[in-house]
Amino acid sequence: MCKEKVEIGENCAISWDVTITDTDYHSINSNKSTSPVFIEDEVWIGCKSTILKGVRIGKGSVVAANSVVTKDVPPNCLVAGVPARIIQRDIQWS
Repeated sequence: MCKEKVEIGENCAISWDVTITDTDYHSINSNKSTSPVFIEDEVWIGCKSTILKGVRIGKGSVVAANSVVTKDVPPNCLVAGVPARIIQRDIQWS
């Protein structure tokens, strides 16, 4: 779901039932409802994960299945959970 900008890099693997959104589609207390999403090269996003507005997922990172990414993910990290947190650093998958 893209209201302004969702950018996906090269050689990414995005599984089924993944939601990527750059907007809340509403504003609460005058908060900004839209913020771009950047998914860098060679990112793997597992099934049924959700990537929320304003997030940047660094090159070579992996988002485990069923995760909700609410903040930036550094390069070459495995994140998992609700909300997603770093499980392992310096990974290689591609």
